[in-house]
Amino acid sequence: MRFPAAVAAGLCLAVAWTAAPSSQPQEPRFRGGTNLVRLDVYASVDGTPVTDLTAADFEVFEDGVRQEVTSFEFISARGPAPDTARVEPTTVAESRARAAQPDTRLFVLFLDTLHVQVEGSFHAQGPVGALLDRLVGGNDLVGVMTPDLPARAVTFSPRTSSVTRLLTSNWTWGERGRTTDPQEQVIEQCYPDSGSTAGIAKALIERRREARTLDALADLIRYLEETREERSFVLLLTEGWLTPGPDEYLGRAVSIGGRRVVPGGPDPLGLTPDGRLTLDTGASLDGCERERALLARRDFDRDYQQLMRTANRANVSFYPIDPRGLVVFDDPIGPGRPSTPVQDSRRLSSRQDHLRQLALETDGEVVLNTNIDRALPKLLTDIGSYYLLGYVSTNQKLDGKYRRLTVKVTRPGVSTRSRPGYVAPTEAEVTAATARTETRREAPDEVARALSRLPGGRTPTALVVEAAGGPGSLRIALELDRATAAEADWKKGATAKVVVTAEDGTPVGDAAPVTLGPGVRVALVQRAAPAPGHYKVRVEAAPDGGTVPLTAVAEATVPSSGALLGPASLAFRWGPSTGRRVEPTADPRFRRTERLITETAVLDDGAVLDAQLLNRLGQPVEIPVKVTARVDDASHARTLVAEVTLAPLAAGEYVLAVGATRGVTTEHAHYAIRVVP
Repeated sequence: MRFPAAVAAGLCLAVAWTAAPSSQPQEPRFRGGTNLVRLDVYASVDGTPVTDLTAADFEVFEDGVRQEVTSFEFISARGPAPDTARVEPTTVAESRARAAQPDTRLFVLFLDTLHVQVEGSFHAQGPVGALLDRLVGGNDLVGVMTPDLPARAVTFSPRTSSVTRLLTSNWTWGERGRTTDPQEQVIEQCYPDSGSTAGIAKALIERRREARTLDALADLIRYLEETREERSFVLLLTEGWLTPGPDEYLGRAVSIGGRRVVPGGPDPLGLTPDGRLTLDTGASLDGCERERALLARRDFDRDYQQLMRTANRANVSFYPIDPRGLVVFDDPIGPGRPSTPVQDSRRLSSRQDHLRQLALETDGEVVLNTNIDRALPKLLTDIGSYYLLGYVSTNQKLDGKYRRLTVKVTRPGVSTRSRPGYVAPTEAEVTAATARTETRREAPDEVARALSRLPGGRTPTALVVEAAGGPGSLRIALELDRATAAEADWKKGATAKVVVTAEDGTPVGDAAPVTLGPGVRVALVQRAAPAPGHYKVRVEAAPDGGTVPLTAVAEATVPSSGALLGPASLAFRWGPSTGRRVEPTADPRFRRTERLITETAVLDDGAVLDAQLLNRLGQPVEIPVKVTARVDDASHARTLVAEVTLAPLAAGEYVLAVGATRGVTTEHAHYAIRVVP
C-alpha cells in the first residue's frame, strides 16, 4: 500500500467521516463587513508568553482606525497527554463541534508528496512524529492531508500515535524526482527529451504537480474556513514551488513525428451513429496537447498570491518545513538532465522565498536549512497560548479590499504577533455563501456508504477486489495496479486463488486457481453461492516469477428471491487504457477519457430499470446515463447495464445509482467512482 491510501485508512475514525458532511448547517463565515472580525494575538516578552493580559490592555486598529474590542478570551494551550487520555470523537457532528471550539487547536499535517524527495520523507519520520507529540495537546485535533486527498476526506483525531506510525511505516511517500503517476509517463512519451520537444515534458510535469498541490491547499483552506472561526495551523512538509506565470514558449507549436501540432487540438472523444464511444488514433497526443495548452496558460504566481490572501481571510497559518535540512542543490540526482549551477541556485532561492512569504503573510514560521528538531523549541513557543479578540468593523463596505490590522499592548515591553490583515468579502461572496448555507445538506446514507468505500489516495493497494451478488452466484473482479504488474516478479504472469466463505466460515464452491498471463492485470471470476446471504471473498495472488503473495478481501450479498435488484454493481471501463476494449475493473479511479459501465443483477423480469449519476451530496448530475437490459442466452439471467461518458465531469467523486421499480417498491444499487486528473 502506498502512503496516500494508507493515511486515509489509518486515520479514519468512523467510516461515515470520509463521506458525509455535518448535518448541522453553519452560518456564512466572514471576517469583515457586518460580521464579527476574530483575531488571534500572541503576546510575549523576550520569547516568553504573557498570560495575564486583559481586554483593556489591547488596542486594535483597522486601516489606522481604532476598533472597539467586543469579545475577549484567553486560550490556554494544554500540554501533551498520553494517547490513552485523549478522547476520540464518536460521530461526525461531535468531531465538527470539537473542531469549532475556541479552546481546541486544529492542526493539519500536509504532506506535499509531489514536492518532497524520498530522502526528505525518510529524514522527516522521526522529527515530525516528535513535533506532533509535543505540539498537539490533549484537547487538540490533528489530521493528515496530501495533494491526492480531498479536504473533506480528512479526519481529525486527538491522538498522534497513528500519524507517527504511518510516517514510520510509509516513509517512502516523497515522490519528487520519481515518476509514479501514469499520466506523467504518458506526457514523457508524448514529448521526447530531444529536438523541438526537449524540455517540454519536464516543464509540464512540474507545472502539473504545482497545480495539484496548490489546488489541494486551496481546497483545504476553504474547508477550514467553513469549519472554524479560530486559527487553524497547517504544518506543511514541502521543498517549495516555483509558481511560474503563463509561458508562451511552452505553449508553442512543435513538430512531433513529422506532424506539426498546436496545443488544444480536437477532442478525441466522439459518438458513432448508433451511440458507441469512439477514439481517434491520436487520442493520447491530443490529450497531451490539451493539457499542455491549459498548463502553459495558467498563471501559478497569481494562484499563489490568491492562496495567501484566502488563507489570511480564513485565519489559516502555514508553517512550511523543508524536511531536507541544509540544502545545497535544488534538482534531485537523476534521472533527468539537471539544471546548470546558476539555474539550480535560482530555482532553490525561488522555492525558499515562496515558503518564507507564505509563512510571513499568514503569520506562521518557516523551517529552512535546519533540522526539524532544532526548530522545535521555536515552534512550541510560536503555537502556544493566545488571546482571541473580536470586534465589529467600523467599515461596513463589502468591497473585497485588503484591510490592514495592527494590534498594540499598553503594557511596556510586551510584543505581539497576529495576522497583518484580511480581505473583506464582496457582495457576490456574501450572496454565494448564503446560498451554499441554505442548500447545504447531508448526503443520503446509501450515497455516503458508497463513497466511504473509495480509497483515500491516488493509488490503492497493489491488489484490489470487488464482488457483486446475483441469483445463486457471485461475480468477482480482481485487479493488480500498474506499478505492481510492471515489477519484474509479476511481468511473467501470476496465479490467483479465490476462496468464498459463508457467514459462518464454511467454504462455498471450489477454489480453482485463476491464471493471469504476462501483461494481464484484470480477471473476472464467477463462483456459485446458492443460498441468499452475506459472503466473504478472499483472493491470494502470487507472481509466477517470485514467491511473495498479495491478499485482498471483499464482501458481497446474494439477494433473496423476493428482491428486485442485486445490492451491488460490478464495474467495467472503456477507454485508451483498455485499448478500446471493455474490461472489468476493481479500481474505482477513472479518467475523463474513459467510460464507466456497471452491471447489476436483476431478479424481477417485470421491474422498470433506471440509472442516474449523482454528486457526493446525492444531487443529480445532468449527464445522460444509457440503460439497457441484457439477458444471458444460457442462464436467462437478466442484467441491468448502465453506461456513462465521463468527459464532461470535473475531477471529484460521483456515485452511479441504478434502480429497479415494481409498483410502489424501488430498490437501488450504488457504485462510487473518483474522477482523477
